[in-house]
Parts: sequence; structure tokens; C-alpha cells
Amino acid sequence: MNHPAQTVRSIAWLQVLAVIAFALVCGAAQFIRYDLDPIAIPLSAYLDGPGGVYVRSVYYLMTPVLIGFAWAGYQVTSIEKRSALAAVLFVVAGVSLSPVAATVSFAGTPHENLARLIHGLAAQTTFLCLSFGMLLLSARWRRDPRLHQGGPLGVVLAWLATAALWLQILDHRLPRGLVQKLLIVLILLWLGWAACQMLRVTSTASRASIK
Repeated sequence: MNHPAQTVRSIAWLQVLAVIAFALVCGAAQFIRYDLDPIAIPLSAYLDGPGGVYVRSVYYLMTPVLIGFAWAGYQVTSIEKRSALAAVLFVVAGVSLSPVAATVSFAGTPHENLARLIHGLAAQTTFLCLSFGMLLLSARWRRDPRLHQGGPLGVVLAWLATAALWLQILDHRLPRGLVQKLLIVLILLWLGWAACQMLRVTSTASRASIK
């Protein structure tokens, strides 16, 4: 296997494992934290308190995964369909995600208000960059001669995630926790789908075309 294809496959498998780990840890937190209402409370509230170290760990894990995916998604796309903007959006999303987890450590300190501001900005940056990155890359892959076999699922998931994001931003009457967690589930499903497409394209029959 040539070097780029092998690296893409490694990143894709890491992405699959990270998605599963994130889903399992954050899903378990919904049942372990009896003091939090999973419908009303967003996932960020689970970063602190009992089990918070595990939730923070999967947040930190997703940072290198998203940055790696930015490169792998670019490499696996046909040259004429590649998007540097999509890659940059995933890098920014990855870099922004770690501060979302790290800022909870400043609760009860003189820097708490600043940490909350950074937390909010980092979280919105992550969601917005992921949303636009998913839409852009899905559209490119739909027209890619190697990746169009993945079907419309990626585009559908990306649009559903975008709709959930703007619903959360614009309609404050809806349960914040429920809408945010729906958005996160859609993002995880999309990342899992994207990893499967990369694994398919870099399979034995296709590896020679990854340059």
C-alpha cells in the first residue's frame, strides 16, 4: 500500500474508534449523572463533576482526530474536487474543541468569567466549522468519481446537523440539551460515515488511485 493511502486508513480507523468512544462515554454520562436533566442540560455540563474526566478525555481525543481528518479527507478526494476551505474548517473545529473541555477547570477561580466566554465562543466555533465543513465536503464527495458511491447520506446528515444547529441558535423555546445532543449525534454519524468512505476508497481495489 502506498504511504498516503495507508495513512488515510489509519486516520479513518482512529476516527471510527473516536466516534464510538465519544458516543459511549457521553451516552453513559446521561444515565450516570442523576443530578442533571438530559433533556434540558447541554453536554458541556457533563464536563465537570462525577465522570467529567472521562467526558473531557473524549473531547480531547476528538481534537487530533478532526485535524487528521482534515488532511485525510483532502487526500482521499480527487484532485479536481479537493477543497482547502473544508480542510481548514475541520482543523479550526478540532483546535476549538479542546478549549471547550479545558475551560471547565477554571470554575470557582478568578478567571471563571473569562473561561465561560472562551468556552462559549469555542463551542460555537466548533459547531459552525463542523457544520459548514460537513456540507462542503459532502457536496464535493457527491460529485467525486471515487466517493459518489457513498450515496446522499452524507449530504442528508450534514443538512440535518446544520438545521439542528440553527434551530438551537434561533429558537430558545426548545429544550437546549435535547437539541444540542441531537446535533452532536448527527455530527458523530457523519464522521462515522465519512470514515467508512475513506476506508472504502483506500481498499485494495482503490488504493492505487490515492496520490
